[in-house]
Amino acid sequence: MHPYTIDTGARKKVILIIFIFSIILSSVLTYFLEGGILSAKAWLQQFDWIDQVLKICDAVGVTTNFIGIPFLFGVMYWLFDKYFWKWKILKRFLNVPDLNGHWEGKLTSVTQQTIMDMKLEVKQQWSKINYYATFPKSTSSSNVASIFIERDGKITVGFGFINHSRELPHQYDGYNILEIDDDTHLFGRYFNNRDNSNIGHKGGNIGTFKLTKID
Repeated sequence: MHPYTIDTGARKKVILIIFIFSIILSSVLTYFLEGGILSAKAWLQQFDWIDQVLKICDAVGVTTNFIGIPFLFGVMYWLFDKYFWKWKILKRFLNVPDLNGHWEGKLTSVTQQTIMDMKLEVKQQWSKINYYATFPKSTSSSNVASIFIERDGKITVGFGFINHSRELPHQYDGYNILEIDDDTHLFGRYFNNRDNSNIGHKGGNIGTFKLTKID
């Protein structure tokens, strides 16, 4: 997966909120658990190998304080990145679509006047995403992506891709623009720099596609 951008301040807000929550949680845990944790750490340090590990961690700046702010921030951000951002209540606040899943439908090439089957596999986290499309004779994988949220709440997704075709001796690049009709339907437009000299066209290929979420 690769990073993707969001044209709002949602990411900054999330980092700030998680940081504030880390401070509060660290203070609460320190009040209730610090004595017990320090006693347990002192007991573990009687074992030479554990003591050496702790010293190495301190030397390289790796925190061993499980109720400290850096550790709690790291854990909570990891959980948010993997799972929490997909919660319905947070999705309404963040307004970022969850596109994870398997999508299928039809692609229509305006340039070549053809219709073909299309499958799209999306793997998405809060910070990273990947689109992998499969066609009868080629595959495409994304290399850059952005989510655009308009003032009226309309969401569009753009991503660049590299296509590997079984028919052509070389790969080609392109860009897709997705419009999200609802949670289970996508409409897309695309263009690429494919060599169409064999059909008498120059300047690449354009077309549309419609996809339905299968699972």
